[in-house]
Amino acid sequence: MAEDESIRLARLCEQLTAIRRVADHRGASADLDAALADFRTHGDAGRLVSRTDELLRSWGVARGLGEHRSPGGSVLPRLGGGHPVQEALVCPAGRCDRVVLEGDGACDLFAAPLRLVRL
Repeated sequence: MAEDESIRLARLCEQLTAIRRVADHRGASADLDAALADFRTHGDAGRLVSRTDELLRSWGVARGLGEHRSPGGSVLPRLGGGHPVQEALVCPAGRCDRVVLEGDGACDLFAAPLRLVRL
């Protein structure tokens, strides 16, 4: 999987709750559920990311999955720099770049808890 696709898959994963709310509001939950079911069956992350981006745009979210930006406007950095991290939660299937540093979390894409890794 290309790095950019991995980053976009992570963005989709961490924003899936909000994406579901938009789908529910638009009465299009079945479309999102179909895209997720297809991903779980075939594992084609590129197709899921593209389809979700298309759905968001059709629901009026002009930027689709666009860049994830911090409040200062810069693209959020990947891990590295700053203080050392001892543990993190990551994608249970190792398919995306999502990282959760505090609390717990689950991956709605794979319907599984995030995997704990020591860094």
